[in-house]
Amino acid sequence: MSIFSEEKVFTRREFFKGAGTLAVSLIFAGVFAKLGFASFTRSEAYIAERAAGLYKLDASMPIRRSHENPEILGIYQEFLSPGGVKPTSEIAHHLLHTRYGKDALELARELKHSQAAA
Repeated sequence: MSIFSEEKVFTRREFFKGAGTLAVSLIFAGVFAKLGFASFTRSEAYIAERAAGLYKLDASMPIRRSHENPEILGIYQEFLSPGGVKPTSEIAHHLLHTRYGKDALELARELKHSQAAA
């Protein structure tokens, strides 16, 4: 009767080979996971130290806001909005606003066209 007969799926040697391969791969996975977690905690600590250092440097700066910087105010008065400080001037808008994707290509064409006209 086929109910009581046992079919061999794989040999004992194949079983030990597979079990050994599985054990070795689990050991490697554990080692790499431990290295990954250790590097993650080190990177978190580095990021926290870096942020604290940046805040400390920022607190020690005499000029902390761009709209109070005399050099920036001079650039606005001379080039971006002649005669005054207008952050919303047309020149400031075109030169200082960032564009991405297809808009960046359009900006490059505009700049080439304006250079060719000048």
